[in-house]
Amino acid sequence: MIVQCLSTGEQHGLIGTLPNSVPFDDFKNMKTEHAEKMRKQKKEDSKVVKARYINRRGIHERLEKPYCKYAGDPIQLYKLVPEMVYSLPLGFINEVNESQGIPLRADLQSIDGKDVNNDGTPLQRDRYEKIHELVPVSF
Repeated sequence: MIVQCLSTGEQHGLIGTLPNSVPFDDFKNMKTEHAEKMRKQKKEDSKVVKARYINRRGIHERLEKPYCKYAGDPIQLYKLVPEMVYSLPLGFINEVNESQGIPLRADLQSIDGKDVNNDGTPLQRDRYEKIHELVPVSF
């Protein structure tokens, strides 16, 4: 494992791997058609893709996230820095991109003194602020 470092010495990318105490069972407790579907999905999720990390709050924010989607897989610890390109499993990219983000509740007027709506009126319904995004660079 090669750990990437910024000029400040801060490590980023895949910063660690932990063993998983759950053994891999090859989906043996599933029906055969579901097990085949899961095997294909696991193979697809394990493909490594280059992606650029974008944080909508700015370049000072970081994404620190563990990733372990299937039983028996090692737990991978990621720390991503905005505007950097990483080689990541497709399953991790999908997990980050499919997360809803931070909820903004109805009747909320401001966050940290900043108006949520441009005219200063409160929100009429719940919505979500998406912060993290991974944009594929190549497939």
